[in-house]
Amino acid sequence: MEAESAHRRPSEDPRVAQTRQLVLSAARTLLVEEGQESVTPTRLAELTGISRSTIYRHWNEPIDIVFEATAVDTRQPPFTPSGDPRTDLTGYLEVLRDMLESPYAKLLATQIDRAEHSPETVETLQVIATGRCELIRDLVKHPTDDFALEHALIVGPLIYQRFMAHGEISDELIALVVDAHLSTRERSIAADDQAGDEPLPTH
Repeated sequence: MEAESAHRRPSEDPRVAQTRQLVLSAARTLLVEEGQESVTPTRLAELTGISRSTIYRHWNEPIDIVFEATAVDTRQPPFTPSGDPRTDLTGYLEVLRDMLESPYAKLLATQIDRAEHSPETVETLQVIATGRCELIRDLVKHPTDDFALEHALIVGPLIYQRFMAHGEISDELIALVVDAHLSTRERSIAADDQAGDEPLPTH
């Protein structure tokens, strides 16, 4: 799923959708070339020819534009879930691979770099990470809210392969990540079951 289409509303007027996408595209350019502080209605109006009042009609604050421009939509799965954790986790990682191999990856890399000295960018990335964590947790039907570390283990190898190794995110890598997650989860469930079967201590 490309970032340009991620936030398009199904019933949205095509002219409204075009306006929004022009603004979001300009915001992504500013984020990469000038930084988050440059994403203002004034600069966006200069780049797009769209009036500031129209921009404000769609977004209350500049930070709302930054969130939407940076984040691929995490409000719903990017495909129809099958209900099978293996199939759905594989599908999600394939979508993540497509995103990391698209032009969106340059924007993400820029935001990660700026987060080292920009609290506002840290907040943006944390919102994105939280949304993705919740989405994956729902897809794999994780039984508890304690999922943040597992989320890091699931998406971490793909992020490493793209930004550190600059290598291919292969089907084999995705399968390895899925197998590792499901195996760990099965062992955890088995350990919990075994602990539940242990007799209570007697005095």
